[in-house]
Formats: sequence, structure tokens, C-alpha cells
Amino acid sequence: MEKIDLAAIGQSSEIYLFNAVGITTIIAKTPQEADEKIRDLANGDCKVIYLEEALYINMSSTLERYAKRAFPIIIPIPSQEGSKGVGLKKIKDNVQKAIGMDIL
Repeated sequence: MEKIDLAAIGQSSEIYLFNAVGITTIIAKTPQEADEKIRDLANGDCKVIYLEEALYINMSSTLERYAKRAFPIIIPIPSQEGSKGVGLKKIKDNVQKAIGMDIL
């Protein structure tokens, strides 16, 4: 298997747009499929995984498993239905944790 540093996982073929900028794309219809793909990517030393929000919000145990590791970094991206605000909430939580107050 080739080494993958950047990957994008989503439920629809729209995720293939990431191929245009050189990011490996993977279709996962369910959170369970996405969990398996993330595990495979993490075992292959993938550094960054973009994960469609529709999957991201249903994968708390998977996200917790990788939260304490340096890699892979799992970043939520909007799905075809539009943003659910998950990415912004994550940024706000991280800023609050880093400086001790909510400035956003």
C-alpha cells in the first residue's frame, strides 16, 4: 500500500473534488465504514484526514481514540447539505482550552 499523508473521507462522490488538489479520497457510506478507513489510514501513518461533517458528528468514539495522538489530525468539512457548524465549534473549543476563555 502506498503511503498516504492527506486523505478525505465522505459519503458522496462530491468528496472526489479533493483529488483535484492531490488529496486521496475515500467513500464511506456509514460511520462504521469511515472508522475502518480511518484506522487503516492511521496505521499507515496518514497525517491529516478531512472527514465529512455528516460522518464526523456520529463518530465520537473514533474521534476520542485519536484525540490524544499527534496524528492523524481529523478535520471536519461541510457535506453537500452545507455546514453544521462542527468545524467552527471545534476551533472555539480548542481556543478556549488553549487560553482559558472564549474569545470567538
